[in-house]
Amino acid sequence: MPEQTDHLIAAIAGPPPAAPALRMGFPAPGVEYPFSVGDIAYATARRLGPGWNADAGYWGTQGSIWGPYTASFTLLIDVEGDLCMVYDVAASDEWPDTPQLPPGVREFPAGLFLPDACVTDGLDHIADQLAAALRAITGT
Repeated sequence: MPEQTDHLIAAIAGPPPAAPALRMGFPAPGVEYPFSVGDIAYATARRLGPGWNADAGYWGTQGSIWGPYTASFTLLIDVEGDLCMVYDVAASDEWPDTPQLPPGVREFPAGLFLPDACVTDGLDHIADQLAAALRAITGT
């Protein structure tokens, strides 16, 4: 009887089975998109350091970042699928007129966007790009 119990305990204590990549022809949750726009906001704020904070919008489809400036920054995906960061340019706290944006980041009237960013770039890389862009536009 102890041998049967030992096998049962080992089976229970072992790692859970991996989630299937597809369920009835569809990806399992978290497989296709392992992080949300809200996660990108949190990761970016962490990279910016003390004095910066973030919050995720409903369902993680948006993210807000704020720090030592009057303006706050909203991350979202536009209708073309680009990751955008919009902010009130008028509340610019005397930021540089012509910031030197990092590679892969472009300006548009409401803020900036990453036209080539995709989930396969990984959360860390995207957050690094956005943190560098925020430092460029704020002049820090």
